[in-house]
Amino acid sequence: MYLPFVFYEQWFDNPLDSLKIIVLLLYIFWLYETFIALRGFERPRPLPKARTFRKFAILIPAHNEEKVIGPLLESLKNQEYPEHCIDIYVACDACTDGTKDIALRYGAFVLERNDPKHPGKTQNVRWALSKIPLDAYDAIAMFDADNLAHPLFLSKMNDYLEAHPEAEVIQGYLETKNPHQSWVTRMYALAYWYANRFWQLARINWGMSATLGGTGLVIRTSCIKRLGWNCKSLTEDLEFSTQLVLLGGKVHWNEWAITYDEKPRCYKASHRQRTRWMQGHFFVLWRYGGKLLWKFLCTGHLTYLDYFLYLTMPARIIFTAALFAFEVFKKGLYGDASSLFCLYLWIPLALVQSAYQVVLGPSLREGRLTFRYLPYLALYTVYGLSWIPAVFQGLLLACNQRRWVKTEHAFSVSIRELLGNRRCS
Repeated sequence: MYLPFVFYEQWFDNPLDSLKIIVLLLYIFWLYETFIALRGFERPRPLPKARTFRKFAILIPAHNEEKVIGPLLESLKNQEYPEHCIDIYVACDACTDGTKDIALRYGAFVLERNDPKHPGKTQNVRWALSKIPLDAYDAIAMFDADNLAHPLFLSKMNDYLEAHPEAEVIQGYLETKNPHQSWVTRMYALAYWYANRFWQLARINWGMSATLGGTGLVIRTSCIKRLGWNCKSLTEDLEFSTQLVLLGGKVHWNEWAITYDEKPRCYKASHRQRTRWMQGHFFVLWRYGGKLLWKFLCTGHLTYLDYFLYLTMPARIIFTAALFAFEVFKKGLYGDASSLFCLYLWIPLALVQSAYQVVLGPSLREGRLTFRYLPYLALYTVYGLSWIPAVFQGLLLACNQRRWVKTEHAFSVSIRELLGNRRCS
């Protein structure tokens, strides 16, 4: 009895040392995420071919996207899906370039909006959905203007809607349009290849909810009419997902419906984009985190807890960085054994995690074991650590959900060229 008491007394001899409990909880969260990810190894089930064709309205929110919107519209016009079942709407938000003219050239319906007091994608999508005759369609598909849609995207979404009549919201597979343009886009690609299987698909295999990625998604019009589009944050996809989960629904995952998304080419643009994501993420945590936790305590359903833990992810980064800085300031780089264990265990864990991410994601994507991205391990680890300043800046800016900073897009390539290059690589 004496030894445990001594350990307890040493652990809590200083109230500040109790912060080590938080560090241990952070490691428990890491183990939880690793356990959930194990089901990402299970292959997704092929979809049976649908017998009926649903009518889709495709919504593309755009602000001065003349450099990239043409190839997207071409990829949508060339879908292997009945043309009479597709209507394309381009919501031009204060466009001063040729975006409108390009959209009209491809036969899209153009919705023009000019509201400088309420800029940004969240406001534009809400406004556009109020203009589209939802009763005329079975579902809404949303794309960003810089995307490309795989020729089978709508066909595979239609197959999923028929195979899963309970599915209201479906996120498609998010690929990278420009993975080899720079070291930054390559890191994005590696992160998404891993997340598609070990975050999104893994959660679906556990019976939980995936998360919306902001593009390449489909929502039944009945769901939009029931929930509305009452998003207030800069991350409307995360907020809508959370609202859906709180009402007992979930985001489904369709591995076979592929969208190619352009990633920022330079670190500066990437930092701005991720800071905006973190601004919205903190806002959604503050607004819905308590409700999710209460739902879990009342029902015991793991989906609520899982979404709550996901929302707390940037807060955990803040805690980890702050505790590390505090302990180093208090005890220096070399403290007692327990401090060293708590503080520095994350370093080998981060390296191991980065190592299996740069191997497993590409391997499952290519259908064979590959180590060709392992030389990027150091850069991938740096990319992971570069989230820390974005998280801190996002926290400082979280009260401002109106200042929307656009990510510039300029990588123009057709879907034929892209798929041709992919077959050759």
